[in-house]
Amino acid sequence: MRRLSVLAVPIFLVFAATQARAATIQIGSAGALGANDFFDWGQVRVLDGSGNALAQASPTTVTSNLSRTGSISDGGQFTGLVEGTDWFGNFTVGNNVLYTGDPNNPFAAASSFTMNFNTAVAGLGLQITSNFYGAFTAKLEVFNGASSLGVFNVAGVMDGNEDGTAPFLGALSDAVNINRAVFTLTSNTGAGFGVNRLLTRDTPSGGTPVPEPATLGLVSLGALGAALRRRRQRS
Repeated sequence: MRRLSVLAVPIFLVFAATQARAATIQIGSAGALGANDFFDWGQVRVLDGSGNALAQASPTTVTSNLSRTGSISDGGQFTGLVEGTDWFGNFTVGNNVLYTGDPNNPFAAASSFTMNFNTAVAGLGLQITSNFYGAFTAKLEVFNGASSLGVFNVAGVMDGNEDGTAPFLGALSDAVNINRAVFTLTSNTGAGFGVNRLLTRDTPSGGTPVPEPATLGLVSLGALGAALRRRRQRS
């Protein structure tokens, strides 16, 4: 029984290390994300002959600044707008805005949209706001295939001040494993929502590396052997 108990220690530590390996954390600002690429929504903006923004069908293919591709879908339409021109919220004036609907029929706008990446990323984020004035909440869920890597929430207030205060909603993984992201407005949802450019990051989160399970097991066994040797010497 004593031998079984002794062997259980490194086995437990190996299992614990395996469980701790994968991690995705919420990111609350563009600076904290440390992006190296972005998808700007100016590419979605199409104007008619009078200069009015036209709604585009979903899904829509989009291209990043580094020429990576993906698609956005919300089951309805998207419109490319500009803060201070035809969108008046809490982004910085001049920001290109992706709106989850048609400005001519805002009450049919979607309350969620999905970004599918053709090239996986380690992190992503953007600013988000309701199309209705007042307090709102939103969430981001990121995926690797069908596996959810985490759900993250944020709250904000839409007051139309155009001051860049729309909350930042982002996530960063310790691996380059995010190939789908779903942004959802969870309250104040009556007229859809808008987001500014989607920032992305290729490098995983830093910090102290988690030892490989096999390495940790060897370290544990080595420490255990040393302890047993000391016990024999005292005996």
